Order: sequence, then C-alpha cells, then structure tokens
Amino acid sequence: MSGKVWGKRFAGRTAVPALERYNASIGEDAFLLQAEMEASRAYALGLSSAGVLDGDEAAAVLRGLAAVGRRLAAGEDLSRFEDVHSAVELLLIEEAGEPGRKLHTGRSRNEQVVTDERLFLKSALPAAAGAVADVQKALLALAESAPAAVMPGYTHLQRGQPVLFTHYALSFVWALERGKDRIADAARRLDVCPLGSGALAGSTVPLDRDALRVELGFAGLTENSIDAVADRSFILESLGALGLVLLDLSRLAEDLIIFASAEFGFIVLADAAATSSSLMPQKKNPDVLELLRAAPGRLFAHYARLFMVLKGTPWSYNKDLQEDKEPLRRGVEDALRALEAAAAAVRCVRPVPERMAAAIDPSIFATDLADVLVERGVAFREAHGVAAEAVRLAESSGRRLDGLKPDEFRGLHAALAALPAGLFDPRRSIERKKTAGSTNPEMVRRQLKKARALVDGSG
Repeated sequence: MSGKVWGKRFAGRTAVPALERYNASIGEDAFLLQAEMEASRAYALGLSSAGVLDGDEAAAVLRGLAAVGRRLAAGEDLSRFEDVHSAVELLLIEEAGEPGRKLHTGRSRNEQVVTDERLFLKSALPAAAGAVADVQKALLALAESAPAAVMPGYTHLQRGQPVLFTHYALSFVWALERGKDRIADAARRLDVCPLGSGALAGSTVPLDRDALRVELGFAGLTENSIDAVADRSFILESLGALGLVLLDLSRLAEDLIIFASAEFGFIVLADAAATSSSLMPQKKNPDVLELLRAAPGRLFAHYARLFMVLKGTPWSYNKDLQEDKEPLRRGVEDALRALEAAAAAVRCVRPVPERMAAAIDPSIFATDLADVLVERGVAFREAHGVAAEAVRLAESSGRRLDGLKPDEFRGLHAALAALPAGLFDPRRSIERKKTAGSTNPEMVRRQLKKARALVDGSG
C-alpha cells in the first residue's frame, strides 16, 4: 500500500526521491507513535458514538489498532510512510480493511499532531518534575552531610560573609522548586484537547469532544479550532521551563567545579564523577559537571530553533510546523538526561569543612564590624565607612583585620573602644543573623525541615 494518504490527488505523479525524503517526517515523529495510537483509539470510540462507525465496524477498527500495536512493538519498518499519522492509518487499513478507511472521517493530521504532542508532554513533564525532585533530594542529603560547616559566601566571586554550607546547598533546592512550579504550570496550560478541531474549521461529524477529552485524560478543551491547530507555544513554554531548570543546574555545576579545584578544595568529587587526562596523569577532571554547565545551551538551541520557525508563520497550519518534532523530542530527552546526571553527580560530592573554614579570612567580618557600630547607635553609612577604613588600615600594614590593636580600633571610632567577644568567629557571625531565611542556624534548621517536607511530598 502506498505510504501517502493523499496520493490520489495527483494522478500519475512522479516521485522525486530527494523531495520525498525532504518532505517526510517519519524519521522525526516516530516518538509520537504511542500517543497517536492512544488518540486513534479514542477517535474510533468517538466516531462510534457519533454513528459514523456501527458496532461491528468499531470493533473491527479497535481490533485492527491492537494488531497495529503488536506490529509496532515487533519493530515494524515505517520508512515507507510519510509520517506517524499516515503510518498508523494505513497499517490499520491493512489490518481492518474497509472499516479502517473510515477512521479518518472528519479528522485532519493538523489536529492529530497537536493532540499527540500534548499527550506526549502530559507524560514527559511529570517525569521531568520527578527528575528535578531527585536532584533536590541529592542536594538535601548534601546539605545535611555537614551541618556545622561554615564557608565564605560569595558575591562577584569575592568573599562576602560567612554562611552555613547547609544554607548554600539549600539555596539550589529552592531554585529547583521554582523550576518544578514552572514545569507544573506549563503542564497545566497545555492540558487541553484539540481533537475535533479538524484541519482548522472543526468537523461536520457530531463528535462529542468532551467525551474525547475524558477518554484521553485532558483537563479541558481548546476553545477555537484555528488556534488549536496553529498553536505551538505550549512546546516553547515546556522547553523554556526545562531550560530554566538546566540554567540553575549549570550555575550549581560551575560552583562545584570551582569548589573542587585545588585552589578551593571545599569539596571532593568521587572518582565516579571525574575523569583524568590523556596526557597528565595527576588530573582529576570534573567532566560531568562541565557537561552540566554546558547543558542549557542545548536546550536553548532547541528553543531558539522552534521560536524562529514560528516567528512570522501564517496562522493557522503550515508545513513549517513539521520542524517542531526534533526540538520537542530532543529537548525533553536532553533535559531528562541532564537531570539524571545531575542527581548522580551531586551524590558524588563530599564537603571538606576544614578547607571551607580555612578560607574565611578575617576581612570577611567587616560587615559584622559595621553592625557592631550600628548596634551602638552609629548610622549605617558612617559605620560602613569606619569598617572600610579598618580594612584599609589592616591591608596597608600587611595585617589581617583581627590583627589591629585595640587602640587602632578606638582611633577609628570611639564606639570601638571595646570589641564584643567573638567578633571574628564565623559561628558567632552566622548566629547574629536574625531574619527568616537567613543563614542563622535555627533559621536553616527550619528551612531544611520545610524543604524536606516539600520535596518528600508531605508539605
């Protein structure tokens, strides 16, 4: 049987192999086979309810679709077909005969493809959200592995203020929680059934679209048949949500790469997450983390490709939209692969608290010094200037901030005649923080409990 469902339109048409190959999409849309089969079964039931298929015909079509499913599972060669929709339809005709020819009554490939894509994403996005949760669980375990460790917090990649390592690790748990929210939001918005929209104007068959919706498990119906077949923003939104997750993971990967370097040594990577050099045998390269650092680029490429396909494409359906398959498939695949690797990589991280502590130079307590002045009635901007003068004095004399003498502090400001105990103690510094969400140990314990509840699904 010919692989074209429209072949009779051009009697005597001579096929040009290069053009046939260029026009076909079966190599890219075969990943939608399961969704196409599911939608075809639902549509057969809809045609039966509408009186297009009688009982025997409907039974024959459903048996035929089951036989097609077995052929596909056995590895049926689909290369002779133009796309996944014609493949299922023409294989059905081979199995069911004349009743199979009725399945396409009132139906268009324009609506089929968006139905299949939405069904695919309805399954893929929850899987991606679950993969994000796996990364969060790995981060929670990392956060809990060194509860007393204090490290320098960074801005501009310069030491800023002391923070608990647990607080640092939890920061990515919250970033990824927003990622899960974005994925869920994209999934909610795409959860509408386009089936019954026809090519663009709807169908003359009295289909019960709501019954089709229920059969396929959609939450709602598309409201406009033109919009239903034209829209691909749901794919862009899904890729964008996944891309933002990978963006956060890329920043985590960069931090871990830096922290694993000999210059920092804040963490050690298990050998499973590293490789070595083909020339320099001493090397322990964080290759997996470097690939994760690059991962958003792949997602953005898929997003940008589809974005440019859609830009200026006339409403409603055009063949350009065939180019949405590879970005959709590869975008989801790349995101899932990266998420799986990220969870495994984080589990290969071991904190080194003593190296973190050694990196806390006393100058990091300059803000604490300013805070002491504020607590003693000095306006903050003046206090900031005094602390800056103290840092400059220490640097110019080749000393650390805690190496200044009591009379030198007193000379900077009378309110520094006596310094509070533990001013240059990192533990005391974090304990002085008072706000919710801060690195104060009690606040971090609350944060950890809340994050654990969210990720475990109990909150």
